[in-house]
Order: sequence, then C-alpha cells, then structure tokens
Amino acid sequence: MVKSIYTWIDKIRSSVVITVSIFTVALCLLQVVLRYFTFLSLRPFSWGDEVVRLSSLWVIFLGISIGVREHAHFAVDLFLGKIKTARLRRVVDLVLNLVVIVTLLVVTYQGAMYTITNFTSFLQNIKISMAWFYASIPVGALLCVMEYALLMVYGKGYKSVVLGSDTKSKG
Repeated sequence: MVKSIYTWIDKIRSSVVITVSIFTVALCLLQVVLRYFTFLSLRPFSWGDEVVRLSSLWVIFLGISIGVREHAHFAVDLFLGKIKTARLRRVVDLVLNLVVIVTLLVVTYQGAMYTITNFTSFLQNIKISMAWFYASIPVGALLCVMEYALLMVYGKGYKSVVLGSDTKSKG
C-alpha cells in the first residue's frame, strides 16, 4: 500500500517538476526572443516575466523533496561524526529528524495560510490567482514531511524499500 501510494506521488511530483521546468524555460526563451525582435512589432508578453518567476516556485519546492529523497542536500556533520556509539547516533538522528519535521509542519501551516490569504489576489497582468503559485509552499513542505517520515520508519535506504528498486541510497 505504501509502495503504490509513494510511487503514484513520486510520478506526479516528477512529472510536475519536468513539465513546469520545460514551460518555464520555453516561456523565458520566448520572452528573450520577442524582446529582440521589436522591429517586427513583436513585444514580449506583459505577464511572461512574472509567470516565469512564480512558476519556478513549484520547481524549487517540489525539488526540495526530491533532494531529501536522494540525500542530495548538504549536511554539516562535524559534531555528528564525533558521536562514538551507534545507539546515541540513532537517537540524535531521530531528534534532528523530528525537529526538521516540526519545522516543515510549521512551514506547511504558514504556507497554507499564506495561500488562502492570497486566493483573491491576482497577477498584475493576467487574471491568475497568486494562490496557484503560493500553494507550492505547503505542498512541497508536506512532501518533505513524507520523505522524512519514510526516512525515520525505513532508514536511509527507504527509497529502495518503498519503491522496491535495486537502487542504493547515497547516504
């Protein structure tokens, strides 16, 4: 059950990151091209720069959760490396993961409140609610909570356990 739900969420997350990245790059490229062909009476879209900037929020916040899964975020483990016993290291890792989860839950709540507050705010040049862009904050934070919860339950190799693949984690 966990495997099928996680696989489904992971496919959607990856598809959204790829799609929004392609859209953002294409729109940015189109904006640049239109900016240099003004002699043909072509003008860049008035809403283009704003949409490019705000669309990147989805890539960033979804990418953070992918980085958690891949153990791609840097960590300073100067003090953690000095812990001698494996049991104490597991306790410290558990406490640190709980602190991160609590922080992410606060970000989720505050991001949801910010999204709801901006539901009636629209972009300056096009009638799209700001909430569509700001929703990336609670969604990305919740996906990070999911990744950290799986890390706590299954350990650092949870990707291969949950996805059932032969891939080994970096950590």
